[in-house]
Amino acid sequence: MSAIEKILVVHSEEDDLTIQGDDKGWVTNFFKFLSSLLLHMNYRDLLLELCSLTQLKKSELKKDVIVVLVVSPLLTVENKGYQMISSWLKEIITPKKGFQAEVERCLIVHKTVFNFQNFPELLNLNNYQLYEIDNVTGIPREINRFFGSEAEKNYWMKLIDLSFDISRYLSLKSKITEEKNINKREKTVYLAEVGKDLIIQRDMIRRELRSHGFEVLPKNTITGNRSEMEMTIKDNLSNSRLSLHLIGEDYGASIEGHDLSLVDLQNEIANEYSGDLTKESINNEKKKFGRLIWISQSIKNITERQKIFIENIKTKAALYEETEVLEVDMEEMKSIVIEEIETGGRFHSHSVNREISGYQEPSKTDSSKIIYLILDKEDSEEGQVIAKALKKKGFRVVQPIFEGELVDVRYIHQENLKRCDAAIIYFGNTSESWIKTKLQDLMKSPGFGRVKKMIAKAVYFRDEKIMDGNYLKKNNTMILGEQASFKLAHLKPFLELLEDKK
Repeated sequence: MSAIEKILVVHSEEDDLTIQGDDKGWVTNFFKFLSSLLLHMNYRDLLLELCSLTQLKKSELKKDVIVVLVVSPLLTVENKGYQMISSWLKEIITPKKGFQAEVERCLIVHKTVFNFQNFPELLNLNNYQLYEIDNVTGIPREINRFFGSEAEKNYWMKLIDLSFDISRYLSLKSKITEEKNINKREKTVYLAEVGKDLIIQRDMIRRELRSHGFEVLPKNTITGNRSEMEMTIKDNLSNSRLSLHLIGEDYGASIEGHDLSLVDLQNEIANEYSGDLTKESINNEKKKFGRLIWISQSIKNITERQKIFIENIKTKAALYEETEVLEVDMEEMKSIVIEEIETGGRFHSHSVNREISGYQEPSKTDSSKIIYLILDKEDSEEGQVIAKALKKKGFRVVQPIFEGELVDVRYIHQENLKRCDAAIIYFGNTSESWIKTKLQDLMKSPGFGRVKKMIAKAVYFRDEKIMDGNYLKKNNTMILGEQASFKLAHLKPFLELLEDKK
Protein backbone atom coordinates (compact mmCIF):
# COMPACT_ATOMS: atom_id res chain seq x y z
CA MET A 1 0.00 0.00 0.00
CA SER A 2 1.81 3.09 -1.22
CA ALA A 3 1.46 6.52 0.41
CA ILE A 4 -1.28 8.83 -0.89
CA GLU A 5 0.13 11.86 -2.66
CA LYS A 6 -2.93 13.38 -4.28
CA ILE A 7 -6.69 13.90 -3.91
CA LEU A 8 -8.53 14.22 -7.20
CA VAL A 9 -11.97 15.91 -7.14
CA VAL A 10 -13.81 14.75 -10.28
CA HIS A 11 -17.08 16.25 -11.56
CA SER A 12 -19.19 16.89 -14.62
CA GLU A 13 -18.62 20.35 -16.12
CA GLU A 14 -22.34 21.21 -15.86
CA ASP A 15 -22.19 20.84 -12.06
CA ASP A 16 -19.72 23.72 -11.83
CA LEU A 17 -21.60 26.43 -13.70
CA THR A 18 -21.36 29.86 -12.04
CA ILE A 19 -23.87 30.29 -9.20
CA GLN A 20 -26.10 33.37 -9.34
CA GLY A 21 -24.65 36.03 -7.04
CA ASP A 22 -21.26 34.27 -6.92
CA ASP A 23 -18.26 34.30 -9.25
CA LYS A 24 -17.64 30.56 -8.76
CA GLY A 25 -19.50 27.33 -9.40
CA TRP A 26 -20.77 24.77 -6.84
CA VAL A 27 -17.84 22.37 -7.34
CA THR A 28 -15.21 25.13 -7.21
CA ASN A 29 -16.63 26.33 -3.88
CA PHE A 30 -16.70 22.76 -2.56
CA PHE A 31 -13.07 22.23 -3.66
CA LYS A 32 -11.98 25.44 -1.90
CA PHE A 33 -13.70 24.48 1.37
CA LEU A 34 -12.34 20.91 1.32
CA SER A 35 -8.80 22.20 0.67
CA SER A 36 -9.12 24.58 3.60
CA LEU A 37 -10.33 21.86 6.00
CA LEU A 38 -7.52 19.47 5.05
CA LEU A 39 -5.01 22.28 5.44
CA HIS A 40 -6.27 22.86 8.99
CA MET A 41 -5.83 19.13 9.61
CA ASN A 42 -2.11 19.55 8.75
CA TYR A 43 -2.17 17.87 5.33
CA ARG A 44 -0.17 20.68 3.76
CA ASP A 45 1.91 18.38 1.57
CA LEU A 46 -1.11 16.66 0.08
CA LEU A 47 -1.81 17.75 -3.49
CA LEU A 48 -5.47 18.53 -4.33
CA GLU A 49 -6.58 18.79 -7.94
CA LEU A 50 -9.91 19.59 -9.60
CA CYS A 51 -10.72 17.71 -12.79
CA SER A 52 -13.83 17.43 -14.99
CA LEU A 53 -14.86 14.03 -16.35
CA THR A 54 -14.21 15.16 -19.91
CA GLN A 55 -10.61 16.07 -19.03
CA LEU A 56 -9.85 12.99 -16.92
CA LYS A 57 -6.98 10.81 -18.13
CA LYS A 58 -6.42 7.17 -17.25
CA SER A 59 -2.92 8.00 -16.06
CA GLU A 60 -4.46 10.14 -13.26
CA LEU A 61 -5.93 7.06 -11.56
CA LYS A 62 -2.95 5.62 -9.73
CA LYS A 63 -2.23 3.77 -6.50
CA ASP A 64 -1.35 7.02 -4.74
CA VAL A 65 -4.66 8.80 -5.49
CA ILE A 66 -7.91 9.34 -3.57
CA VAL A 67 -10.85 10.18 -5.83
CA VAL A 68 -13.71 12.38 -4.62
CA LEU A 69 -16.49 12.01 -7.18
CA VAL A 70 -19.22 14.70 -7.26
CA VAL A 71 -22.49 13.18 -8.45
CA SER A 72 -25.84 14.57 -9.60
CA PRO A 73 -28.42 13.64 -12.27
CA LEU A 74 -26.02 15.25 -14.79
CA LEU A 75 -23.58 12.36 -14.38
CA THR A 76 -23.93 9.86 -17.25
CA VAL A 77 -22.63 6.31 -17.30
CA GLU A 78 -21.61 6.71 -20.96
CA ASN A 79 -19.12 9.47 -20.19
CA LYS A 80 -15.61 8.30 -21.05
CA GLY A 81 -14.22 9.75 -17.81
CA TYR A 82 -16.76 7.87 -15.74
CA GLN A 83 -15.95 4.62 -17.55
CA MET A 84 -12.31 5.12 -16.52
CA ILE A 85 -13.36 5.54 -12.87
CA SER A 86 -15.60 2.45 -13.12
CA SER A 87 -12.71 0.34 -14.45
CA TRP A 88 -10.40 1.71 -11.74
CA LEU A 89 -12.96 0.82 -9.06
CA LYS A 90 -13.16 -2.77 -10.28
CA GLU A 91 -9.41 -3.05 -9.90
CA ILE A 92 -9.21 -1.66 -6.36
CA ILE A 93 -12.38 -3.35 -5.03
CA THR A 94 -11.04 -6.81 -5.90
CA PRO A 95 -9.76 -8.11 -2.52
CA LYS A 96 -5.98 -8.28 -2.45
CA LYS A 97 -4.31 -9.99 0.49
CA GLY A 98 -7.33 -9.21 2.68
CA PHE A 99 -7.09 -5.42 2.43
CA GLN A 100 -10.66 -4.12 2.24
CA ALA A 101 -9.85 -0.47 2.97
CA GLU A 102 -8.84 0.19 -0.65
CA VAL A 103 -12.49 0.87 -1.52
CA GLU A 104 -12.31 3.96 0.72
CA ARG A 105 -10.08 5.57 -1.86
CA CYS A 106 -13.22 6.62 -3.72
CA LEU A 107 -15.72 8.88 -1.93
CA ILE A 108 -19.05 10.01 -3.37
CA VAL A 109 -20.32 13.55 -2.82
CA HIS A 110 -23.97 14.22 -3.64
CA LYS A 111 -24.51 17.72 -4.99
CA THR A 112 -28.20 16.84 -5.19
CA VAL A 113 -30.37 13.70 -5.24
CA PHE A 114 -28.68 10.92 -7.19
CA ASN A 115 -30.13 7.64 -8.48
CA PHE A 116 -27.71 4.69 -8.23
CA GLN A 117 -29.70 2.47 -10.57
CA ASN A 118 -27.17 2.68 -13.41
CA PHE A 119 -24.16 3.00 -11.09
CA PRO A 120 -24.14 -0.16 -8.91
CA GLU A 121 -20.36 0.06 -8.45
CA LEU A 122 -20.88 3.21 -6.35
CA LEU A 123 -23.41 1.67 -3.96
CA ASN A 124 -21.01 0.36 -1.31
CA LEU A 125 -18.76 3.40 -1.16
CA ASN A 126 -18.87 6.16 1.45
CA ASN A 127 -21.47 8.73 0.43
CA TYR A 128 -21.94 12.33 1.62
CA GLN A 129 -25.24 14.17 1.09
CA LEU A 130 -24.37 17.83 0.62
CA TYR A 131 -27.91 18.93 -0.22
CA GLU A 132 -30.74 19.54 2.23
CA ILE A 133 -34.29 18.24 2.68
CA ASP A 134 -37.10 20.74 3.29
CA ASN A 135 -38.53 19.95 6.73
CA VAL A 136 -42.07 20.82 5.66
CA THR A 137 -42.37 19.45 2.12
CA GLY A 138 -39.71 16.73 2.29
CA ILE A 139 -38.39 17.95 -1.09
CA PRO A 140 -34.59 17.91 -1.57
CA ARG A 141 -32.90 21.13 -2.63
CA GLU A 142 -29.40 22.10 -3.69
CA ILE A 143 -27.36 24.27 -1.30
CA ASN A 144 -26.01 27.37 -3.03
CA ARG A 145 -25.67 29.54 0.09
CA PHE A 146 -22.74 28.09 1.95
CA PHE A 147 -22.96 30.08 5.17
CA GLY A 148 -25.68 30.40 7.80
CA SER A 149 -27.40 28.11 10.32
CA GLU A 150 -28.98 25.76 7.76
CA ALA A 151 -25.71 25.33 5.85
CA GLU A 152 -23.92 24.59 9.14
CA LYS A 153 -26.37 21.79 9.98
CA ASN A 154 -26.24 20.14 6.57
CA TYR A 155 -23.46 21.15 4.19
CA TRP A 156 -20.61 21.89 6.60
CA MET A 157 -21.14 18.94 8.94
CA LYS A 158 -21.08 16.54 5.97
CA LEU A 159 -18.01 18.29 4.61
CA ILE A 160 -16.30 17.75 7.98
CA ASP A 161 -17.33 14.06 7.81
CA LEU A 162 -15.68 13.80 4.41
CA SER A 163 -12.48 15.44 5.69
CA PHE A 164 -12.45 13.14 8.72
CA ASP A 165 -12.81 10.03 6.53
CA ILE A 166 -10.00 11.15 4.25
CA SER A 167 -7.83 11.66 7.34
CA ARG A 168 -8.90 8.27 8.70
CA TYR A 169 -7.89 6.54 5.48
CA LEU A 170 -4.55 8.32 5.36
CA SER A 171 -3.87 7.18 8.94
CA LEU A 172 -4.88 3.64 8.03
CA LYS A 173 -2.43 3.64 5.14
CA SER A 174 0.40 4.27 7.58
CA LYS A 175 -0.54 1.28 9.76
CA ILE A 176 -1.25 -1.42 7.14
CA THR A 177 -3.30 -3.84 9.21
CA GLU A 178 -5.21 -6.94 8.21
CA GLU A 179 -8.53 -7.65 9.87
CA LYS A 180 -10.70 -10.75 9.71
CA ASN A 181 -14.34 -10.15 8.74
CA ILE A 182 -15.61 -11.56 12.04
CA ASN A 183 -13.59 -8.99 13.99
CA LYS A 184 -14.77 -6.24 11.70
CA ARG A 185 -18.37 -7.26 12.38
CA GLU A 186 -17.77 -6.97 16.15
CA LYS A 187 -17.13 -3.24 15.66
CA THR A 188 -19.91 -2.56 13.14
CA VAL A 189 -23.24 -0.81 13.83
CA TYR A 190 -26.29 -0.77 11.58
CA LEU A 191 -27.64 2.76 12.06
CA ALA A 192 -31.14 2.69 10.59
CA GLU A 193 -32.52 5.40 8.32
CA VAL A 194 -34.83 7.83 10.16
CA GLY A 195 -37.80 10.16 9.69
CA LYS A 196 -37.09 13.72 8.60
CA ASP A 197 -37.25 15.05 12.20
CA LEU A 198 -34.21 13.00 13.28
CA ILE A 199 -31.87 13.36 10.28
CA ILE A 200 -29.52 15.75 12.10
CA GLN A 201 -29.48 13.55 15.23
CA ARG A 202 -28.67 10.47 13.12
CA ASP A 203 -25.76 12.30 11.50
CA MET A 204 -24.43 13.32 14.93
CA ILE A 205 -24.56 9.73 16.19
CA ARG A 206 -22.96 8.37 13.02
CA ARG A 207 -20.17 10.91 13.41
CA GLU A 208 -19.57 10.00 17.05
CA LEU A 209 -19.60 6.25 16.40
CA ARG A 210 -17.06 6.59 13.64
CA SER A 211 -14.86 8.80 15.84
CA HIS A 212 -14.76 5.85 18.29
CA GLY A 213 -13.46 3.62 15.49
CA PHE A 214 -16.75 1.82 14.72
CA GLU A 215 -17.86 0.95 11.21
CA VAL A 216 -21.35 2.33 10.46
CA LEU A 217 -23.75 0.79 7.92
CA PRO A 218 -25.44 1.45 5.56
CA LYS A 219 -22.78 3.52 3.87
CA ASN A 220 -25.33 5.34 1.73
CA THR A 221 -29.07 5.96 1.47
CA ILE A 222 -31.14 2.81 0.88
CA THR A 223 -32.90 3.06 -2.48
CA GLY A 224 -34.70 0.88 -5.03
CA ASN A 225 -37.94 -1.08 -4.90
CA ARG A 226 -39.05 -2.92 -1.79
CA SER A 227 -37.33 -6.22 -2.61
CA GLU A 228 -34.04 -4.41 -3.37
CA MET A 229 -34.32 -2.46 -0.11
CA GLU A 230 -34.99 -5.65 1.86
CA MET A 231 -31.94 -7.34 0.33
CA THR A 232 -29.71 -4.34 1.20
CA ILE A 233 -31.02 -4.14 4.78
CA LYS A 234 -30.56 -7.89 5.39
CA ASP A 235 -27.04 -7.83 3.98
CA ASN A 236 -26.06 -4.89 6.19
CA LEU A 237 -27.64 -6.44 9.29
CA SER A 238 -25.75 -9.70 8.76
CA ASN A 239 -22.50 -7.73 8.80
CA SER A 240 -23.38 -5.82 11.99
CA ARG A 241 -22.97 -6.59 15.68
CA LEU A 242 -25.69 -4.12 16.68
CA SER A 243 -28.59 -2.32 15.04
CA LEU A 244 -29.71 1.08 16.31
CA HIS A 245 -33.15 2.50 15.43
CA LEU A 246 -34.08 6.12 16.21
CA ILE A 247 -37.83 6.77 16.43
CA GLY A 248 -39.35 10.26 16.53
CA GLU A 249 -42.49 12.07 15.39
CA ASP A 250 -42.18 11.28 11.69
CA TYR A 251 -43.25 7.84 10.45
CA GLY A 252 -41.20 8.40 7.31
CA ALA A 253 -41.99 8.55 3.60
CA SER A 254 -43.76 5.49 2.19
CA ILE A 255 -41.88 3.08 -0.05
CA GLU A 256 -43.07 3.38 -3.63
CA GLY A 257 -46.12 1.16 -4.16
CA HIS A 258 -46.52 0.40 -0.43
CA ASP A 259 -47.99 2.03 2.67
CA LEU A 260 -44.95 0.96 4.70
CA SER A 261 -42.16 3.49 5.34
CA LEU A 262 -38.45 2.69 5.15
CA VAL A 263 -38.21 3.38 8.91
CA ASP A 264 -40.89 0.73 9.53
CA LEU A 265 -39.42 -1.74 7.03
CA GLN A 266 -35.97 -1.63 8.66
CA ASN A 267 -37.49 -2.24 12.08
CA GLU A 268 -39.58 -5.12 10.73
CA ILE A 269 -36.60 -6.83 9.08
CA ALA A 270 -34.35 -6.31 12.12
CA ASN A 271 -37.08 -7.83 14.30
CA GLU A 272 -37.28 -10.88 11.99
CA TYR A 273 -33.48 -11.14 11.96
CA SER A 274 -33.40 -11.25 15.78
CA GLY A 275 -36.02 -14.00 15.72
CA ASP A 276 -34.13 -16.03 13.12
CA LEU A 277 -30.92 -15.84 15.16
CA THR A 278 -32.79 -17.07 18.23
CA LYS A 279 -34.11 -20.10 16.31
CA GLU A 280 -30.68 -20.86 14.83
CA SER A 281 -29.07 -20.78 18.28
CA ILE A 282 -31.04 -23.83 19.46
CA ASN A 283 -28.52 -26.21 17.91
CA ASN A 284 -25.61 -23.83 17.23
CA GLU A 285 -23.51 -21.33 19.09
CA LYS A 286 -25.43 -18.08 19.23
CA LYS A 287 -24.32 -15.34 16.83
CA LYS A 288 -24.04 -12.17 18.90
CA PHE A 289 -26.42 -9.46 17.75
CA GLY A 290 -27.98 -6.71 19.84
CA ARG A 291 -30.75 -4.34 18.89
CA LEU A 292 -31.39 -0.96 20.51
CA ILE A 293 -34.46 1.15 19.77
CA TRP A 294 -34.31 4.76 20.94
CA ILE A 295 -37.58 6.66 21.24
CA SER A 296 -37.17 10.44 21.32
CA GLN A 297 -38.28 12.25 24.47
CA SER A 298 -39.08 15.35 22.39
CA ILE A 299 -42.15 13.91 20.68
CA LYS A 300 -44.99 16.46 20.73
CA ASN A 301 -47.02 16.30 17.55
CA ILE A 302 -47.65 12.69 16.66
CA THR A 303 -50.09 11.03 14.29
CA GLU A 304 -52.29 8.10 15.26
CA ARG A 305 -50.31 5.96 12.84
CA GLN A 306 -47.03 6.81 14.56
CA LYS A 307 -48.58 6.06 17.97
CA ILE A 308 -49.56 2.59 16.75
CA PHE A 309 -46.11 2.08 15.20
CA ILE A 310 -44.36 2.92 18.49
CA GLU A 311 -46.66 0.65 20.51
CA ASN A 312 -46.01 -2.21 18.07
CA ILE A 313 -42.26 -1.63 18.38
CA LYS A 314 -42.45 -1.91 22.16
CA THR A 315 -44.64 -5.02 22.04
CA LYS A 316 -42.40 -6.86 19.57
CA ALA A 317 -39.22 -5.75 21.36
CA ALA A 318 -40.39 -7.57 24.48
CA LEU A 319 -40.28 -10.90 22.61
CA TYR A 320 -36.51 -10.99 22.20
CA GLU A 321 -33.84 -10.72 24.86
CA GLU A 322 -31.48 -9.11 22.32
CA THR A 323 -33.77 -6.10 21.85
CA GLU A 324 -34.01 -3.16 24.21
CA VAL A 325 -36.17 -0.02 24.02
CA LEU A 326 -34.45 3.11 25.35
CA GLU A 327 -36.46 6.13 26.48
CA VAL A 328 -33.57 8.25 27.74
CA ASP A 329 -31.93 11.44 26.54
CA MET A 330 -29.63 11.28 23.55
CA GLU A 331 -26.38 11.54 25.49
CA GLU A 332 -27.33 8.55 27.66
CA MET A 333 -28.37 6.63 24.57
CA LYS A 334 -24.99 7.23 22.91
CA SER A 335 -23.21 5.98 26.04
CA ILE A 336 -25.31 2.81 26.03
CA VAL A 337 -24.56 2.14 22.35
CA ILE A 338 -20.83 2.57 22.85
CA GLU A 339 -20.88 0.38 25.96
CA GLU A 340 -22.87 -2.30 24.12
CA ILE A 341 -20.20 -2.51 21.42
CA GLU A 342 -17.07 -2.07 23.53
CA THR A 343 -17.95 -4.38 26.42
CA GLY A 344 -20.40 -6.78 24.81
CA GLY A 345 -23.26 -5.30 26.86
CA ARG A 346 -25.76 -7.89 28.04
CA PHE A 347 -23.72 -10.70 26.46
CA HIS A 348 -20.86 -10.13 28.87
CA SER A 349 -22.62 -8.47 31.80
CA HIS A 350 -22.04 -11.55 33.98
CA SER A 351 -18.29 -11.21 33.62
CA VAL A 352 -17.95 -7.65 34.91
CA ASN A 353 -15.22 -7.73 37.55
CA ARG A 354 -14.59 -4.07 38.27
CA GLU A 355 -15.81 -2.43 41.47
CA ILE A 356 -19.30 -1.00 40.97
CA SER A 357 -20.66 1.57 43.39
CA GLY A 358 -23.97 0.41 44.89
CA TYR A 359 -23.61 -3.25 43.93
CA GLN A 360 -23.75 -5.96 46.58
CA GLU A 361 -22.82 -9.56 45.94
CA PRO A 362 -25.70 -12.05 46.50
CA SER A 363 -25.79 -13.38 50.08
CA LYS A 364 -24.72 -17.01 50.45
CA THR A 365 -26.43 -17.41 53.85
CA ASP A 366 -29.65 -15.36 53.60
CA SER A 367 -32.33 -17.45 51.86
CA SER A 368 -35.21 -14.98 52.26
CA LYS A 369 -37.13 -13.92 49.16
CA ILE A 370 -35.80 -10.95 47.16
CA ILE A 371 -38.24 -8.25 46.00
CA TYR A 372 -37.07 -5.77 43.37
CA LEU A 373 -38.74 -2.41 44.05
CA ILE A 374 -38.49 -0.60 40.70
CA LEU A 375 -39.00 3.14 40.88
CA ASP A 376 -37.98 6.33 39.13
CA LYS A 377 -35.47 8.74 40.66
CA GLU A 378 -38.11 11.33 41.55
CA ASP A 379 -40.12 8.65 43.39
CA SER A 380 -37.19 7.14 45.28
CA GLU A 381 -37.84 8.96 48.57
CA GLU A 382 -41.56 8.17 48.88
CA GLY A 383 -40.96 4.60 47.70
CA GLN A 384 -38.94 3.90 50.87
CA VAL A 385 -42.18 3.52 52.84
CA ILE A 386 -42.92 0.37 50.83
CA ALA A 387 -39.31 -0.81 51.11
CA LYS A 388 -39.38 -0.53 54.91
CA ALA A 389 -42.71 -2.38 55.13
CA LEU A 390 -41.37 -5.24 53.00
CA LYS A 391 -38.17 -5.51 55.05
CA LYS A 392 -40.22 -5.70 58.26
CA LYS A 393 -42.05 -8.66 56.75
CA GLY A 394 -38.70 -10.44 56.36
CA PHE A 395 -38.01 -9.85 52.65
CA ARG A 396 -34.79 -8.59 51.12
CA VAL A 397 -35.46 -5.48 49.04
CA VAL A 398 -33.23 -4.38 46.16
CA GLN A 399 -33.63 -1.10 44.29
CA PRO A 400 -32.12 0.63 41.25
CA ILE A 401 -29.31 3.16 41.65
CA PHE A 402 -29.51 6.65 40.16
CA GLU A 403 -25.96 7.97 40.54
CA GLY A 404 -22.71 6.91 38.92
CA GLU A 405 -21.77 5.78 35.42
CA LEU A 406 -24.61 4.77 33.13
CA VAL A 407 -22.89 1.44 32.50
CA ASP A 408 -23.11 0.67 36.23
CA VAL A 409 -26.73 1.84 36.52
CA ARG A 410 -27.74 -0.58 33.76
CA TYR A 411 -25.64 -3.40 35.19
CA ILE A 412 -27.25 -3.19 38.64
CA HIS A 413 -30.72 -3.00 37.06
CA GLN A 414 -30.01 -6.17 35.08
CA GLU A 415 -28.55 -7.94 38.12
CA ASN A 416 -31.66 -7.09 40.16
CA LEU A 417 -33.88 -8.43 37.38
CA LYS A 418 -31.82 -11.61 37.31
CA ARG A 419 -31.79 -12.28 41.07
CA CYS A 420 -35.21 -11.17 42.36
CA ASP A 421 -38.08 -13.53 43.22
CA ALA A 422 -40.76 -10.89 42.65
CA ALA A 423 -41.00 -7.25 41.55
CA ILE A 424 -43.10 -4.18 42.30
CA ILE A 425 -43.05 -1.19 39.94
CA TYR A 426 -43.97 2.03 41.73
CA PHE A 427 -46.29 4.35 39.76
CA GLY A 428 -45.84 7.77 41.36
CA ASN A 429 -44.66 10.77 39.35
CA THR A 430 -43.59 8.79 36.31
CA SER A 431 -45.45 7.97 33.07
CA GLU A 432 -47.31 4.98 31.68
CA SER A 433 -44.68 4.52 28.96
CA TRP A 434 -41.95 4.26 31.65
CA ILE A 435 -44.01 1.60 33.46
CA LYS A 436 -44.40 -0.39 30.23
CA THR A 437 -40.66 -0.21 29.56
CA LYS A 438 -39.93 -1.67 33.01
CA LEU A 439 -42.51 -4.42 32.47
CA GLN A 440 -40.76 -5.29 29.21
CA ASP A 441 -37.46 -5.48 31.12
CA LEU A 442 -39.09 -8.01 33.47
CA MET A 443 -40.26 -10.08 30.50
CA LYS A 444 -36.77 -10.08 29.02
CA SER A 445 -34.94 -10.87 32.26
CA PRO A 446 -33.97 -14.39 31.01
CA GLY A 447 -31.80 -12.54 28.50
CA PHE A 448 -29.81 -11.12 31.42
CA GLY A 449 -29.19 -14.61 32.84
CA ARG A 450 -32.33 -15.19 34.90
CA VAL A 451 -33.10 -18.91 35.37
CA LYS A 452 -35.81 -19.07 38.08
CA LYS A 453 -39.47 -18.26 37.52
CA MET A 454 -40.83 -14.91 38.71
CA ILE A 455 -43.29 -15.55 41.55
CA ALA A 456 -45.18 -12.29 41.22
CA LYS A 457 -45.02 -8.88 39.59
CA ALA A 458 -47.16 -5.85 40.27
CA VAL A 459 -47.64 -2.15 39.62
CA TYR A 460 -48.33 -0.12 42.75
CA PHE A 461 -50.50 2.96 42.03
CA ARG A 462 -49.77 5.78 44.47
CA ASP A 463 -52.91 7.65 43.42
CA GLU A 464 -55.44 7.63 40.60
CA LYS A 465 -53.67 7.03 37.29
CA ILE A 466 -54.93 6.31 33.81
CA MET A 467 -53.42 3.09 32.49
CA ASP A 468 -54.59 0.26 30.26
CA GLY A 469 -55.73 -2.41 32.70
CA ASN A 470 -55.94 -5.01 29.94
CA TYR A 471 -52.24 -4.49 29.20
CA LEU A 472 -51.40 -5.36 32.81
CA LYS A 473 -53.67 -8.41 32.81
CA LYS A 474 -52.15 -9.71 29.57
CA ASN A 475 -48.73 -9.48 31.21
CA ASN A 476 -49.89 -11.26 34.40
CA THR A 477 -49.27 -8.11 36.41
CA MET A 478 -51.14 -7.37 39.63
CA ILE A 479 -52.57 -3.93 40.42
CA LEU A 480 -51.78 -2.74 43.96
CA GLY A 481 -52.69 0.38 45.93
CA GLU A 482 -56.07 2.01 46.41
CA GLN A 483 -55.19 5.53 45.28
CA ALA A 484 -54.74 6.52 48.93
CA SER A 485 -51.98 6.80 51.54
CA PHE A 486 -49.90 3.65 51.75
CA LYS A 487 -51.08 0.81 53.99
CA LEU A 488 -49.52 -2.62 54.35
CA ALA A 489 -52.93 -4.06 53.45
CA HIS A 490 -52.42 -2.74 49.90
CA LEU A 491 -49.68 -5.35 49.43
CA LYS A 492 -51.72 -8.28 50.81
CA PRO A 493 -52.52 -10.15 47.53
CA PHE A 494 -48.89 -9.76 46.40
CA LEU A 495 -47.46 -10.98 49.72
CA GLU A 496 -49.85 -13.95 49.82
CA LEU A 497 -48.28 -15.28 46.59
CA LEU A 498 -44.82 -15.01 48.13
CA GLU A 499 -45.96 -16.63 51.40
CA ASP A 500 -47.33 -19.61 49.45
CA LYS A 501 -43.88 -20.16 47.94
CA LYS A 502 -42.02 -20.22 51.26
